[in-house]
Amino acid sequence: MNKAATSVLIAGLVAAGLLLSNVHAEGEGGAPTAATAAAHDVLIVQSQASGGVVVLGGTVMPEKIVNLSAQMPGDVEFVGGSEGDAFKKGDRLIALSTTALQAKRRQAESQLASADAGYRNALVQYNREVYTPNSQSNSMLGGMPGMFSMFSDPMRSMMGQGSPGYERHSNLYGQGVQIETARNAVDQARAAIRELDESLENAVSYAPFDGVILKKMVEENDIVQPGMPLVTFADVTKLQVRVEVPSGLLNVVKQGGSFQAKLDDDTAPIPVEVDRVFPMADPGGHTTTVKFNLPAGVVAHSGQYAEVLIPDPSKSASDYPSIPKSAILWRGSLPAVFLVDDAGELKLRLIRIGDETGSGDVSVISGIKVGDRILANPSAGTRAGS
Repeated sequence: MNKAATSVLIAGLVAAGLLLSNVHAEGEGGAPTAATAAAHDVLIVQSQASGGVVVLGGTVMPEKIVNLSAQMPGDVEFVGGSEGDAFKKGDRLIALSTTALQAKRRQAESQLASADAGYRNALVQYNREVYTPNSQSNSMLGGMPGMFSMFSDPMRSMMGQGSPGYERHSNLYGQGVQIETARNAVDQARAAIRELDESLENAVSYAPFDGVILKKMVEENDIVQPGMPLVTFADVTKLQVRVEVPSGLLNVVKQGGSFQAKLDDDTAPIPVEVDRVFPMADPGGHTTTVKFNLPAGVVAHSGQYAEVLIPDPSKSASDYPSIPKSAILWRGSLPAVFLVDDAGELKLRLIRIGDETGSGDVSVISGIKVGDRILANPSAGTRAGS
């Protein structure tokens, strides 16, 4: 081997040795240092002492809210307003076309008139049979069959060739059946009219209470079918915060209890009162829905995010994992972080946050632990698995 090749080989070995020594120095610390974490936008979860307060995310909802749906098929003929428009109780909100129903009602009224005429005729025929039996046949021969029957009927009964009494009963019974049939026809016609009147009432949706339209799902001339949503209507003067409370905190959350809450990014807490604790927990999440009343005069909007601070006496003055607010993403009303595993892949982890620490960070009640690596500043486009 010549001297030039030997020099190149020695230089390559020296460079490889320096590279291996650098890799070994970086791996001795286990987790990345603060400088490395900042460079890779990754931080190590630390712990800080925090009070036992659990922060639960919820949604501001009106106390009264209804979803009005179509009760019959038809075309939308009238829409009272749009989102945000206020209405008094009893005002028209949505009206469907009733042209076809009006035509059917006129037809039902005609059927009722015919049935009533048939009923009155059946009564007359029954009375004629009661007071003048065989009146039609007697009138044809000047009453002679009636005189003959005075002698022939007893002879027929004696000879066993007939029963004039039972024949009389049969004629009266037949006339009575005709009366009952005519009466049933009248009742059917009246029931059809009542059904059409109910459909005519269902064609118009009225405001059940004073409130505003939160969401409108139809426009004029739209075609709807039974069950299709029309509008969402609510009374926004009385607002509540709806929160899913873990089962372990239900012993603290009692009917009429008072707690502190925050609306979105407002720093000043406001008092809220427990209005209702649902009697059944969610089998999947093991949480129970609780409604908190917001005080009158608080400026809030339906659907707005809110947080309720609930003390947890079982975890008071404990060391909790602490992370900066920039590491938290919100998935609806649920806080989450991106956990960096040993392979360097990202995993979305839902967490339950507590109160703020003295340094301005946020304590984490559950979801991550001290020593975990998470993204310090995840963006909206960050995805799990990357």
